[in-house]
Parts: sequence; structure tokens; C-alpha cells
Amino acid sequence: MPWSVKNVIKKARILTLRGSRFYCPICERSFRKFYKSGVNPRPNVRCPGCGSLERHRLLWVALCNLQDKGIIQVGGRLLHVAPEPCLADKFKKKYDYMSIDLDAKNAMMAMDLTAMTFEDNSFDAIICNHVLEHIQDDRKAIKEIYRVLKFGGWASIQVPMRGDITREDLSITDPKERFRLYGQNDHVRYYGRDFVERLGKVGFEVLFIQKGDLLEPDKLKRISVDCEREVILCRKMKISRK
Repeated sequence: MPWSVKNVIKKARILTLRGSRFYCPICERSFRKFYKSGVNPRPNVRCPGCGSLERHRLLWVALCNLQDKGIIQVGGRLLHVAPEPCLADKFKKKYDYMSIDLDAKNAMMAMDLTAMTFEDNSFDAIICNHVLEHIQDDRKAIKEIYRVLKFGGWASIQVPMRGDITREDLSITDPKERFRLYGQNDHVRYYGRDFVERLGKVGFEVLFIQKGDLLEPDKLKRISVDCEREVILCRKMKISRK
């Protein structure tokens, strides 16, 4: 189907969903409902306007909150790993923007997160959401994120998290078994709360931002983030621990 036809259909669907029950803070539009989405489809997940999911909307609210408080700075160079279009459009307006992915069709450059070619201390901010659970050597990827981030810079490193202890067995390669254990056939682990230890070992200072500290319950309900609990923000404040 030609892109122009798809665009017309999308706009028509958006018009039919106009309402005030739900609000997307990314595209700043209101709807009577969001689309279902997820491996096991949940209601009111995907924004009809920009395609954002729960994690994107909560992250955007958190970043705006931290910027308003002066905890993180706007501007400078930003690296977006496996870029989500809804967030990329916003970041391009505020930062000197660069995106990478293993597949160049999905980003500005094709690059492996575990072996980036950028120089040390290249970026003021890094966005890496729901990527590490796909990577066998996630510790190497975390070290690389730390390496290319400037001192004083910040990184959003979000992962699916369940329980206290990370569960992984890298010898498991069967997609059905991975799906059973980790919720998706291309995931290699389920992170627990001990994820903060992996981040801290390279030198990151880690801040867990609870969604209840960002918005009142009725506003959280309106942006539809029921399955999300928090946002993880990392800051590079000291020399990496080898």
C-alpha cells in the first residue's frame, strides 16, 4: 500500500478516536481510547497519533520533569539506540541527534552497541530502551554506553524487569523456551532489581524515578501507564570501574 494512502487511513482512524479519556504527552493529543498492543495484547497501550507505548509516555514525562527541576540538561549531543520514532521526533528538536541500530534501515548508522566506534565522552545524553535484554553480553554494552557518555551526562537505560534477581541462561537458544522464560522469543534474560548492580559496577549513579512521584493517579491513568512502575536514569559522575 502506498505511503500516502496509509497516511490518509491513519488520519481517518485518528479522527474516529477523538475524545478526552486518554492523553499522549508525546504527541500532545487526546483520544477516547488507545490501541491494544503487546505480546499478549493489553487495552489502551499504543497511542493512535504517534505510536507511543506506556514506557515511552512515562519516560517522556520523567525527562520533562527532571529537565524542569534542573536535574538533567537539555541540549548537546544525544545518542538514540534502536530509535523509537515517537521519541526520535521529539529529541531531534532539542538535541544534536544521532541514532544507531544493527540494521541501518532503522537508524542513521548501523552499529553494534557492544562495539561502538564513537570516541570516549562523545555524548551528553543516551537513550537505550528495551535493548539490553536482547544482547548476550549486556555488561559489555553497558560499559560501552558509559564510555561514550560525557562526564556529567545522563542515560535512560530501560529494561523489562520482574522480581529481585535477574534470570538468564545464555545456553538457551530455543525461541519457544525463551518466550516461556523471558516473555519474548528474542529475549535472553529477565532483569530483576539487581540490574542496578550491573549499572553501578561500571561507575553509573542510578536513580529510580517512581511514576507516583511524577503525576497524580488520575493523570497517570489518563496517559495509560498501568504496566509501568518507574524510570531508570543513569549519570556518569566518576571513572569507570574496570
